[in-house]
Amino acid sequence: MIKELVTTVSEIPTPDVIVQQIIATASNPNTSAKELEKVISMDVGLSTKILRLVNSAYYGLPRKVTKLSEAIVIIGFKTVRNLALSVFTYSALHFKQTFVDHDKLWAHFMLTAVFSEQIGKSIGFMNREELFLAGMLHDVGKLAIDLIFPTYFYELTKVSQNTNMPVYDVEMRINSEPHTEVGAELLRFWKFPEEYIQSALLHERPSINPNSPYIEMACIVHLANVFANIFLPGASLSYGEPYLDPIVFNILGVKPSRLSYLIKELDKVYEKSRDMIFGGVEDETRV
Repeated sequence: MIKELVTTVSEIPTPDVIVQQIIATASNPNTSAKELEKVISMDVGLSTKILRLVNSAYYGLPRKVTKLSEAIVIIGFKTVRNLALSVFTYSALHFKQTFVDHDKLWAHFMLTAVFSEQIGKSIGFMNREELFLAGMLHDVGKLAIDLIFPTYFYELTKVSQNTNMPVYDVEMRINSEPHTEVGAELLRFWKFPEEYIQSALLHERPSINPNSPYIEMACIVHLANVFANIFLPGASLSYGEPYLDPIVFNILGVKPSRLSYLIKELDKVYEKSRDMIFGGVEDETRV
């Protein structure tokens, strides 16, 4: 399947030139807000969609922001970059119609992203903006499989639903390359940094590679993914009880007894982010 992915990757949308420029510009420590605004403004539709996300309840801004320059200053370069990639991810999910519900998958992507960021905040992880992006991209392998092998992916999700067994376990049972490996390969092809590749690869079972230099990020995304599946069962197109890898407690220093408190925090974040999760990133005319 991974070989097929490499040879047919043209069937999967690739971040366009403007999105790539936004990533590069936002990641450059010497970039000014005016320079980043100039790059984003090259695509009016993208600018509008980013402003819609900025003004969602998740960010809790005291007033509506109408200018990109304000948004960039208020929420920061990396957050603007994340929102640009959110727009791209939404577009990629809706690139073509297949047999599965892409709005559900989008909701899972975004909920995992906001939960990753919140868990990072709760445990004192330094680069929380990176967690949002890692969470959003963790299941990109499902997108790749769905676009290239839509019938296979649909059957995979139906087996998961009928047996009440998570998709990853089904993949392991039938000895198929899991969506984690496919996603990691796609992110590698897109030239994403290694921390995102590792998070996609390890998000189902971080203990597969406990010595990864990015094991902490992978564990946070894993935990966020577990909770996202609890809050929105079936949205990931995977069914059954999600598996919580015990390595999480050692790596993140979180005691099992703290999970109930964490759930309350995530519940508040979930309520704040509902419009962003379920509203998509279509333009102001809702077209």
